[in-house]
Amino acid sequence: MTIQKRNVIIIGGGIAGLGAAQELAKDPDTHVTLLEARDRLGGRIVTHRNLITPSKSQQLPLSSKAASIAFDFGASWIHGVDPSNPLVALAEAGHVEYVHTDSDVMFLQPGQAPLSEEDSNHYWEVVWKIFDEAQEYAAKHRDSIPEDLSFKQWLKEYLDKRVDLDEEMKRVVVPGLSMYWADENAIPLDKVAMKYMDAEKIFEGDHSLVTNGYDRVIKALTQGLKGVQVLLEHVVEKIEYNDSNVKVTTSQGHFTADSVLVTLPLGVLKAQSVVFSPALPASKQHAIEKLGFGTMYKIILFFPTCFWPDDKHFINFLPSAHTAQVDPELVSYFELNARQVKALTTYMADMANYSSLMPVCQEPILIGYATNRAAELMERLSDEEARMVYLCQLAHYFRDVLVAEDMKNRQEKERIRKEFWPKVSFMSAWNQDRFAYGSYTSIPVGASPEDLGSFETPVGARTYDQLTGGDDDDFEHDPQEQEQGQEQEDADNVEQNSKGGNTVAVDDPENGRLFFAGEHTSVHHFASVHGALLTGRREAAKILGQQWAYTLEQPSKSSRHYN
Repeated sequence: MTIQKRNVIIIGGGIAGLGAAQELAKDPDTHVTLLEARDRLGGRIVTHRNLITPSKSQQLPLSSKAASIAFDFGASWIHGVDPSNPLVALAEAGHVEYVHTDSDVMFLQPGQAPLSEEDSNHYWEVVWKIFDEAQEYAAKHRDSIPEDLSFKQWLKEYLDKRVDLDEEMKRVVVPGLSMYWADENAIPLDKVAMKYMDAEKIFEGDHSLVTNGYDRVIKALTQGLKGVQVLLEHVVEKIEYNDSNVKVTTSQGHFTADSVLVTLPLGVLKAQSVVFSPALPASKQHAIEKLGFGTMYKIILFFPTCFWPDDKHFINFLPSAHTAQVDPELVSYFELNARQVKALTTYMADMANYSSLMPVCQEPILIGYATNRAAELMERLSDEEARMVYLCQLAHYFRDVLVAEDMKNRQEKERIRKEFWPKVSFMSAWNQDRFAYGSYTSIPVGASPEDLGSFETPVGARTYDQLTGGDDDDFEHDPQEQEQGQEQEDADNVEQNSKGGNTVAVDDPENGRLFFAGEHTSVHHFASVHGALLTGRREAAKILGQQWAYTLEQPSKSSRHYN
């Protein structure tokens, strides 16, 4: 029996797409199909369990507990554990466990002892106050701040005026710790738009590290997807739309719907991996071009024993005042090749930092991070090559532990290798991932929150021709069931539509057919999981509130539902 339904396609199975699907599924008159390019749901939330197999664990000096820890290669933190954060309720539903991370040890220079806890806390206090002043300055002087003024330039001018700070604070500490902002936002300080330093709004509450797997949030979301058609490994190639419906071409067939919610990451939009026909309105094209999309790189290092302070959550290594101090003797000792040296030099010019799992789960595991150019260079290395780069960086500060006193003594070097060097590591590769091309969004010089907000307006079309395809187009076409004649007709229609000039894209808040969600579409909560979730729910509400004439649904025989 044919029933009247509104048909909605969601492109992308990350938290924005899943959040929207959960809301849309509550409406019995809406049929939802979710197309995901990967072979899993979650997008930039991906958790790996049992990275170390039992047999591998026996070969390496690792505990069984280390082998069973859940590791998040994408999102790891809940920023703002507070009831006002919608992610918290989902975390509770998914029985997510997390711990507040608030302690660190800081190294200023290779060969020096780490700062005392008192000095470290004092330095951070100074820097956080400067961040607050920068945000207040942006809010107060927004109209007069030049579009091309970066936070780095503003900070230099600011420090020149601070007569109460000594030279070490001005030249080393503050500039070095300020790179925390660059790391957290995956954007170099000389690219950060000073004009909008205060753009992101943070929920109250602790910033906490998830300890038993962020994928529990995804599982909690999928509990509300009953009736939603979820199709994995469907890579979207083209989206065609007019004033009546939308056609989506994927690697496994064509789909049509009344509207489409696009949750593709900004990196994918920048890469133009998906063709929009007609091309998106200028406002969105400009936003895609101007907004930043940086990379957060992680490497998980399994050590035989802990040689760093075991009660601290973070280890921070500040760069020197002008350039990285890479020791050529250590480079030779760890036998780094040219690509490794380039990655190490770039990394040590940044604020190198690690998370320690010792205070979290009492295991000698470090998670090393890199962003921006260093992240891109690290991703081009193999796991083993990257592991040696990080080991060499640590050796600059823990030389007595990681390097043989007699560097030419092979027997001593082998002993230290067995006792202290990590034997295995695993790393992320978001910049190389063709379904992401990066980690999250930022506002660089030349961009503004208005660019983020431009995605909130749906896209419609003004057309003089019908959408390509015949009247017998089904909601889903199973490529295995299509006849050759239909395939040729589809190909001809796509070609005709691409050459036609009768359809023009417009921002249409009332009757738009294309909707956009994802962290890059949140004016105040970009670059966050909760921001992506909020935008998915936001767009679902718009779709459900839109008035239109429903089309007829004709389910495919290959239709699968998420029960």
